[in-house]
Amino acid sequence: MPQWNFCPRCGRQLVWREKDDGRLRPTCLNCRYTHYANPALAVGVLLTDEQNRVCLILRGEEPRKGYWGLPAGFMEGDETAEEGAVRECQEETGLNVELEGLYQAFSYQHSDHNTSGVLLVYRARIVSGTPRAGTDTVDVKFVAVDEIEVEMLAFHTHREALEKWRGGLV
Repeated sequence: MPQWNFCPRCGRQLVWREKDDGRLRPTCLNCRYTHYANPALAVGVLLTDEQNRVCLILRGEEPRKGYWGLPAGFMEGDETAEEGAVRECQEETGLNVELEGLYQAFSYQHSDHNTSGVLLVYRARIVSGTPRAGTDTVDVKFVAVDEIEVEMLAFHTHREALEKWRGGLV
């Protein structure tokens, strides 16, 4: 869990206190602020082309630089999950998409960082654009179901989504 040392409201030092839920949380004794380390919300798309190949991006940044994944990233505070999924896809692939509904929600936990989150994956279709690497990607490609290299996928949530998609096609 990230260490919080100072209160974001009043600047005083935080101390670890047990709260009503029995968990120790960074707490300000001055203004009574309590920091809750809430899970992150990531959003992405399962995008297929006319040949029913799935779109994958090659990650150009950590974590998992050099591995393939679905176009996905973290939702911003000023957007809906759907807007975030469309934005992430456009940023990472150069493609403008229209969402066709929620595909599945996946939970994840990073034990090495003691963090957790939720990934919402939406089905999407291409509206316009040409595939190109984006701000934090190195490559974009559409892959047939039998060409997916599972061991080269960046995250277990992406593997789960693609295995479900593969199972529906085979």
